[in-house]
Amino acid sequence: MKPLYKFIGFFTMLAVCAGAFSAAESVSFRPDVFGVRAPASPVAFKDFFAGSAGVFALDPLYDGLIAGGGAALTGTAFVLDKVNGTPVWDGTAYDKDSVNPFDRWAMRPYSRAWHISGTVTEALAMLTPAVLAVADKEEWGVIGVMYAESVLWSYGLKETVKTFAERKRPYMYFDGAPSDKISDGDFARSFPSGHTTMAFNGAVFTSYVFAKYFPDSKLKIPVIAGSMSIAVATAVQRILSGNHFMTDVLAGAVLGSATGFLVPFLHTLPLADKGLRPVVTPASMSLQYRW
Repeated sequence: MKPLYKFIGFFTMLAVCAGAFSAAESVSFRPDVFGVRAPASPVAFKDFFAGSAGVFALDPLYDGLIAGGGAALTGTAFVLDKVNGTPVWDGTAYDKDSVNPFDRWAMRPYSRAWHISGTVTEALAMLTPAVLAVADKEEWGVIGVMYAESVLWSYGLKETVKTFAERKRPYMYFDGAPSDKISDGDFARSFPSGHTTMAFNGAVFTSYVFAKYFPDSKLKIPVIAGSMSIAVATAVQRILSGNHFMTDVLAGAVLGSATGFLVPFLHTLPLADKGLRPVVTPASMSLQYRW
């Protein structure tokens, strides 16, 4: 695990998204293209994270649990990585015939070119939420919090599973395995594909949130198709680079899709007219059931 590199990269992407959102503030969007705009909010800038409460809503209890759980999971992954130490290769050659047939047919030796291109498309997929800048600026705080929470969960989940699985990467079954990946233990972090997890988290988050804000938009299908295509391209390139088996990228796609969908979906629950919901006031916190 390279925590400093990963988190610098993530916050750089958030900064780029923030720049896109700021630029969008001065742009006038055609309603016939984007469909029904998210309802405007009467709140002032100090209530940036309040949103319009028309599509998604933040809640102190819900978001405390979601963000806290994601942070705890990510922290656990860091601790486990330190406790387990760096995996060491004993120099024994791995036999391709020992790999299950489903994964064996797609195995490839290491390719630096595919590795780099897959990392580029991962970054692009993680940046796709920038298109959500077309929502009213009152929604930007809500979108930012939801996306940060989804990244915490997707990152924490894939790192935790990697630590326990310690699956050897496909390139270890061929000549020419990268020595730097062997020395830092990355050769034993094949399952699941982290690049694919983060790419699908970003793509599914963008697709779901855009569709909720703009259900009648002419750009809904292009946005969904475009963002998902980038995520799929990332998965394919991770296989071609020799970094992952087919089951690695499938597992990553499932994990990323789950966090990319579930986190924003949970932010629709406080808006429901019925069921259990948190009620938070300056003086108290309680649960209320409406029927």
